[in-house]
Parts: sequence; C-alpha cells; structure tokens
Amino acid sequence: MADPSENEPGDVELGDGAHRDAPGDPLADVRETVRRLVEPEGCAWHDAQTHASLVPFLIEETAEFIDAVERGLPAGEVAGELGDVLYQVLFHAAIAERDEEGYDLDAVAETLNRKLIDRHPHVFGDRGYLSVEELHAEWERLKEDAAGEERGSRGALDGIPAGMPTLARAAKVVERLKRAGLLDPAAGSAREPILDESELGDAILDLVIRANAQGIDADRALRLAANRLAGRADPPHR
Repeated sequence: MADPSENEPGDVELGDGAHRDAPGDPLADVRETVRRLVEPEGCAWHDAQTHASLVPFLIEETAEFIDAVERGLPAGEVAGELGDVLYQVLFHAAIAERDEEGYDLDAVAETLNRKLIDRHPHVFGDRGYLSVEELHAEWERLKEDAAGEERGSRGALDGIPAGMPTLARAAKVVERLKRAGLLDPAAGSAREPILDESELGDAILDLVIRANAQGIDADRALRLAANRLAGRADPPHR
C-alpha cells in the first residue's frame, strides 16, 4: 500500500488503490466505507453481524441521540450522535445488500421518498392548505391505510409495533382509539387534572417508586393494562 503521506492534500485513499477527491459526497463516502466493512474481506466483526444482532445497538444509539437533544448538547455532539444513528441505517442496508435480501440503501431511499410524497398530498398533490392538526390526522390516516393494505387489516390499532417502548406504545394505543371514537377522551379525567409535563412526570415516577417498593414490574403492568384496553376497545378481527 502506498505511503499515505504521498497522497495529495484532500485525497482519500480507497483500499483498491483508487483515490477520491475530498470534499466529495460525504454520504456516498460513508456508505462505501460501511460496505467495505461488512464484506468477508473487510472487518470480521462487521461481517458476523445480522439485523437481529444489531437491534440493541440501534436502540442504544437512538437513545443517545435523544439524550443529546434533550440535554441541549452542542451542535457538534448532537451531529455526532445522529451520525451514529445513520451508521446503523447504513449497516443494515449494507447487510441486506451483501446477503442479497432484495434491497439496498437505494431501495430504502426510494421507498422513503415515495412514502413522503404519497403522505404529503398538500405539497405534492392538489389537496391545498391543511392546518397542523389536519396534517397530523391526514398523516396518520394515510399511514394506517398503508399498514392495513399490507397486513390485510384496517383495525384502529393496526401497525403499532409490539416492540415500541411500553409507555410510548400505551400513548399510541390511547391516541388511536380516541381518534377512532373507541375511547372517551374524558375517561381518565375522574382524578385531578394534570397541570403540566413536569407534574405528569413526577406522578409517573411516583407510581414507579411505589411499584418498586411492592415488587411490581411497572413496565409489565403498563404493558398488560394497555393490552387489556386495546382488547376491550378494538377486539381482534377474525
């Protein structure tokens, strides 16, 4: 391999001896880097990974990005964490391409682009102006219709991932049932109203502390409660 010091300033040397001038296309560059890593002659650890084995890393990197945003870290640190999330996307796409699973990053991008266009008819079609509330309702409707077509079902809760964090899934179940008219928005208002986000957080934390003191798995308790609510309000279609 040639001495890296012999490269022209701004050159990036690829493993096959080729060079690419920098700055070039950073996204194309990192895509090629990840591709090289997952090849059999690349990095042994990367070569051994599967979609399933990478799931914990995707969860962790996403959580770290969220933490960086919510803590208000400097832009450079937030960008770094977002880059780690992008790395996971590139990693999964490279595995799919390597293992000939029928899609690659281009297919992922094409599907995403088509989805964004289809779900924004007010921008790319003739729907005209929509308020933020109308946009949210339209997005969810189109999303649910697409999920229903893929799964052959159009239940109110169709398409909610079982693997969502428990509290996020419970909130999604409640929102879907409320929009479908299957849940009274005032059903949970018998107790004192929650004043703000901070008070709500304290109330939830208090329940977690009480559950811990009694040896109850709070996460499981909420998951089962959400399942019961879903079953009562929107029974499985047969």
